[in-house]
Amino acid sequence: MKIFVEELKEGEFITDQVFSIEEIQQHKTRKNNPYYRLTLQDRTGEIAAKIWEDDFANCHVRNVERGDVVKIDAQVQKYNDILQLIIQKLEKTEDYDITELLQTSDKDLDQMFADIKKETDELRNSFLQKLMKNLFNDEDFVKRFKRSPAAVMVHHDYIGGLMEHNLEMINIAKAQLSSYPEASKDLVIVGCILHDVGKVFEIEVKKTAMQKTKPGWLIGHVVQGYEFVKSKLPEKFPQNLWMKLGHIIISHQGEVEYGSPIKPAMLEAAIVHGADYASNMAKQYQRALQLGEGKEPGFSEYQRWIKTQVYVE
Repeated sequence: MKIFVEELKEGEFITDQVFSIEEIQQHKTRKNNPYYRLTLQDRTGEIAAKIWEDDFANCHVRNVERGDVVKIDAQVQKYNDILQLIIQKLEKTEDYDITELLQTSDKDLDQMFADIKKETDELRNSFLQKLMKNLFNDEDFVKRFKRSPAAVMVHHDYIGGLMEHNLEMINIAKAQLSSYPEASKDLVIVGCILHDVGKVFEIEVKKTAMQKTKPGWLIGHVVQGYEFVKSKLPEKFPQNLWMKLGHIIISHQGEVEYGSPIKPAMLEAAIVHGADYASNMAKQYQRALQLGEGKEPGFSEYQRWIKTQVYVE
């Protein structure tokens, strides 16, 4: 019987339990002894794990990579009030139920979609409201949108992650809009929902890991998103309004080195970019806290995307 991450309890020993590999790296202790650090996941979340040198013989990790599924025996420990697994046996397996392993938002997918739709139903601009109705009348798109992650890795990289990210952004942006009444609330709300809409076409699931599609690699989510939204514009949609919304989509990453073809040049674009950044960063810090301490006491492993170790005590 499958034991999920959210069900793990301190002190128990689990046997023949199946998880997918989110990350695996070899490290050395302060005494220069090798060990492996892993991040394992299932649909309920992720957990840090270690393989100490004494257990290498029983752990077949040489050909294990991100997205693989493994069967493990492990001790559940708590370190600095955060659970981790000490793996004593590990082997790859093809015997698994993928619905148990794909990590999913802990928020209800249908409710998140209803919350997003409520935001669009309350738009005052009739053209933006018609645009969102065109999008949400596309059943294939809605099915993809509700399950889409917001990224391959780094932040909100799980089923439903895109909607969760969008709603976080809307909450952040609304707080900022109260200080900037000259900004168009409708443009900002729609921008928060559509800034990453190309992720629906950029990302797919391979094994149990998120990865980019071929168009994702060759074209990217910014262009795919821009073109998709353009294809859904209602008749007589004002050209100037589309120029503004299109600008928000293509500038949302802020800097050219982070993937934006152009920097934000509108107040609304700046608010959307700021909300995107804030949601992204906070999620990365939260994940580091959840995974707990790394090799340095009191701090997480080095987080390469935010370029620091996170204080976890």
